[in-house]
Amino acid sequence: MAKSQFCCATFFALLICFLLLLPNEMPMAEATFCKRPAKYLSGYCYPDRCYNYCKYTEHAYSGKCIWTWAGDHDHHHKHLACYCFYKC
Repeated sequence: MAKSQFCCATFFALLICFLLLLPNEMPMAEATFCKRPAKYLSGYCYPDRCYNYCKYTEHAYSGKCIWTWAGDHDHHHKHLACYCFYKC
């Protein structure tokens, strides 16, 4: 009788030790995002306006103002443009 209680206690002690050694969080795959210029939003990019436009009009995950180059071959200039981020 005492031997079976000792075996049972040993089993549960080892089980608890094993559970404590397991990682607390399950590894999760990180989402990858693709960015595309906003379809119909133009002009100077305001962060809140860009985010709301992408989120609610284009149903994207997020929106962000990003510096980009524009212009023809001879006259390049840098400006802020609204980009929408989608889950790929």
